[in-house]
Amino acid sequence: MKLLIINVLLELALLNNLVSCTIVKQTTVTEAKSDYLVYKMRNKGDVANIKTTEGGYEDINFFCYDGVEPHIFKFWSSAYLHLDMERQDYQVYIGPNVTAVNSLYQQSESSWWYTQLPWRSTQFKIDPFQDTCIGVKTAQSYSIELNIKNVNYIMVVLTVGAILVFFWAPKLCRNHLIHYTTGIGFGILLSLLILTYLVQQRLRAKWISWIGIFYSLSAYFMTVTWYNFKEYLTAQYFHWVVGYVVGAGLLSAGFIYRFGTISDPRTMDIIQWVIQFVSLVTIVLSSYYQVASLSLALAIFLWASIPGTIKSRVRTQFKKTIFRPKVKLLTEEQYQAQRNEETRKALEELRNYCRSPDSKPWLTVTKLASPTRFAEFVEGSPHITEREVIDYSHWDSMETDDEDRSDVTDDDGPETSANRSLDSQSDNLIS
Repeated sequence: MKLLIINVLLELALLNNLVSCTIVKQTTVTEAKSDYLVYKMRNKGDVANIKTTEGGYEDINFFCYDGVEPHIFKFWSSAYLHLDMERQDYQVYIGPNVTAVNSLYQQSESSWWYTQLPWRSTQFKIDPFQDTCIGVKTAQSYSIELNIKNVNYIMVVLTVGAILVFFWAPKLCRNHLIHYTTGIGFGILLSLLILTYLVQQRLRAKWISWIGIFYSLSAYFMTVTWYNFKEYLTAQYFHWVVGYVVGAGLLSAGFIYRFGTISDPRTMDIIQWVIQFVSLVTIVLSSYYQVASLSLALAIFLWASIPGTIKSRVRTQFKKTIFRPKVKLLTEEQYQAQRNEETRKALEELRNYCRSPDSKPWLTVTKLASPTRFAEFVEGSPHITEREVIDYSHWDSMETDDEDRSDVTDDDGPETSANRSLDSQSDNLIS
């Protein structure tokens, strides 16, 4: 059974990543009374191959994607354009249409101060539900491919994880292991910023001074490292990465151990609210279908805002209404049989407990009026005597006769009652 489930999951993953490549050619698109040559990327696997320009001069090509209609079953859909190029000698412009992309290109050509970020990316994430155009300016040959995932498992993990973290926030913010893990993570990822802050506090430097340059440089180096992280995981730099992670982690753990974890209740509440706020933002950003993701986040927030007593009442009422248990009435014979059986079991349990050392039998005997009868009961004798049975039967028969007499009295009419009262009065007068 497990092998069958694994095979089914593998087949679904292969179908999700299955791509049928289609070569896309340029088509003419008219926007704002201008004609543009555009590569239309519509389906998964569409590829556009661009050759080297004659003369080796730089040229720009436009690639456009037409968004699809949003649907709840495409909640975790994603799309991106993959650029395959040998060197990173290119410029990229992204906009909602060709006119916007061309305007960015013209600004970069006419303005001497227009520059782009120093790092380059070969994957450009796009919204599968919106129209997007990309312009690539370069002199070398390259290819660009459209990839669409009907279910992006990273987005699924983000959504489910954010929901779990939101409801677990009251416990997570008070867990010491989470405090250490979070502190070590911040120490490893934000070490330059933390070091700059410590230097600022030591030298008592103001924000509007040379320390601002150090903050900017720290943020710059962190961003460059993040975008080139894959290169640092090679065999050439791997030992440096491991050494940095171990060193920064140990220093962060020692710092937290020295100053202790957070213990103030109000600070805990603030951390809880921050965690829940970040979780809601993650839920909203975990899907390109913003209307559905925002509705989900609002529903979770409203549900968490309802007091627990009201939710308990609603849950109880729902169970009583929908999952009402079936009640089966017992007959007189079934009731008698069940009563006798349960009484026998209870007496047997009591007898076994009295025989055990936990019951302290000697202490119990000193408190009883009839220790002999208690000993006989423990050894297996009935819990009531024959005399008690006879007395109970006699009392029960008397109660039954009284009930019968009251029934007869109730059945008499008002005239009979009046005659009896008159007879009693006459008897009193005669006497």
